[in-house]
Amino acid sequence: MKPAPVQSATVLHGQDRWRRIAEADALALREHQQGNFAAAAEIYRRMLTKVPDYAEGHNNRGAVLQRLQRYDEALACHDTAIALKPDYANAHYNRGLTLKKLNRPEEALASYNRAVELNPEHIEAHNNRGVLLQEMKRYAEALASYDRVLELAPGHAETLNNRGLVLANQGEMAGAERMFCRALEIKPAFPAAWFNLTNIRNYAKAVDAEADADRIRRQLNQPGTAPEDREHLLFALGKICDDGNRHEEAFECYRQANRIRNGLVTYDAGRVAKLTDGIIEVFGRELLAQPLPFASENRLPLFIVGMPRSGTTLLANMLSNHPAIATAGELSALTDVTAHWEEFSGRPTTFPEAAREITPAMAERLTGDYLAILQREARPGAARVIDKNPLNFRNLGLIARLFPQARIIHCTRHPLDTGLSNYFQRFPLRLDYAFDLRNIGHFYGEYARLMAHWRTIPTLNFLEIGYEDMVLHTEETARRALDFLGLGWHEKCLSPHTNPCAVDTASHWQVRQPIYRRSLDRWRHYEAQLGPLKEALHAAGVEV
Repeated sequence: MKPAPVQSATVLHGQDRWRRIAEADALALREHQQGNFAAAAEIYRRMLTKVPDYAEGHNNRGAVLQRLQRYDEALACHDTAIALKPDYANAHYNRGLTLKKLNRPEEALASYNRAVELNPEHIEAHNNRGVLLQEMKRYAEALASYDRVLELAPGHAETLNNRGLVLANQGEMAGAERMFCRALEIKPAFPAAWFNLTNIRNYAKAVDAEADADRIRRQLNQPGTAPEDREHLLFALGKICDDGNRHEEAFECYRQANRIRNGLVTYDAGRVAKLTDGIIEVFGRELLAQPLPFASENRLPLFIVGMPRSGTTLLANMLSNHPAIATAGELSALTDVTAHWEEFSGRPTTFPEAAREITPAMAERLTGDYLAILQREARPGAARVIDKNPLNFRNLGLIARLFPQARIIHCTRHPLDTGLSNYFQRFPLRLDYAFDLRNIGHFYGEYARLMAHWRTIPTLNFLEIGYEDMVLHTEETARRALDFLGLGWHEKCLSPHTNPCAVDTASHWQVRQPIYRRSLDRWRHYEAQLGPLKEALHAAGVEV
C-alpha cells in the first residue's frame, strides 16, 4: 500500500508564487525519490509557510511523513489539504492510508470510499480499499473492490495477488491458484505471489515442483534483489524443498529468510519474562477466587489458546463445523487492550498490574465491545463463538474475571514440532520471537511457565487437547471437546476440511485438507539443525 505519488504543482496565479512552488516541488520530489524523506518533508514545511493555501503541498508533505511513520502529523496534513480542496481524491486516499496505519479502520474505509466516489477510476484507492476490507473480514466487499480494479486494469498484478489471498482464505484453492499464476504471468518477478502460490500447492505431488524451484532460484541469483523480496522467495523455495523432502536445502532457505526478518525486529527476552512474572503475580489464587461483581454472565465466548502452530486452527475448524458453534477467527480485541491498557483506561497503570483496578465502567466497555464482535459472527442457534487467538494464553486470568461462563480449550503440541513450525512460517513482525530458534525456545518456555501457573488455579477451568490426539484420535478428541462444552455429537466435526468458514491464518491451506499425519514428529527430519532450539527449551525447563 503506497501513498499516492508526490505530485508536481499546478499553475496558480502570481509568477513569484508559481516559481517558489515549482522549485520546492522539484527539490522535494528529488529527495523523495532518493529516499531522503526527512529532507523532503522539511522542504515542504518551509514552502508551506509561504504558500499555506497550496493543497497539493500539504498532501505531498503528508505522503512523505507517512514514510517517516509520523502518522499523526501526516493526518493533519491530509486534513488541511482536504479543507483547502474538498474534492481532492488523492488527499482522501492518502488520509485513508494514514488512518489505517493509526489502526482506525472504519475511518480509513470512509476516506477510501470518498476517494473512489470523487475519482471512480482511482485504481490504488480501490485496491487498498479491498486490502482493508479483507483485513476487516468483509470478504465479499473486498472481492468487489478488487474486481473493480481488474475492470479498470486487467493486468494489475498486485490486485490479482490480493484477490487470490481472499479466495485462499475462503477455501477456493483452485481459484486462488489461478489468480497467483496470472499475477506471475504478468509480473514474473513478483516475490509475494510466489510465496502465496507455493503455500497453497502441495509440491510432494505437483509435477512442476522443480520448474518452480528453478524459477525462484534464478530470481534469488539476480543482483540487487531487495531483502524483503529475497525473504519472500526464500520462504517459497523452502516450502517446495520441504514438501519434496529435500530437508537440508529447505532448512537453509528458512534460515536465510528468518535471518532477514529477524533483522527487522528486536526480541526482548527480559521484557517477555517480566510480563510473565507480572501475570503470575497479579492473577493468583486470591484474586481469581474473588468473583468480579460486574462480570458478564454471557456464555457465548469459547477461547482456543496455545502456542501459534499448536493446532488451534484445526480444532477451531473441527468444532465450528458443529451447527451450535460459530467462529470469529483470531480476534485481537483482548490482546490489543492489554497491550495498550493506559490508553484504554485513561490511567497510568499498565497491564497486568492494572487488572487489579477494573472499574464497572471498564468492565462494561470491555465485555460489551467484545461481545458485540462475537455476536456479529454468531449464526442463528449458536451456543458458542470461537476466538482462536493463540496468544490469549496470556489473558486467561482476565478472561476468567470478565467472562466466568466462557469456556477455554488449550491446544498443546510437541515443543520441537511447535518450534519448527513457527520457524517455517512467515509470521507478521509483531510475533518478534518467531525468526530465531533461540528466541522461539525462550518464548515457548515463558508460555509453558504461564500455562503451568494457570493449572494451579482451582477456579480456572479449561480443557487441554493435544495436536497429536486431534490427528490420531480425532473422534475421541472431538467428543471430549463437545462434552466439555455441553453439546451433543455431530459427524461434521470429523471433517474440518469441509468447513466453509474463512480462515485467515497461516494454516489456511492445511485446514482445507483431510486430517493428515505427516506433521507428526516432523522435527526429526531437522534434528541436526535444531540445537539452538533444544538448548533454549532446556534452559527454560521444557522437556523435549
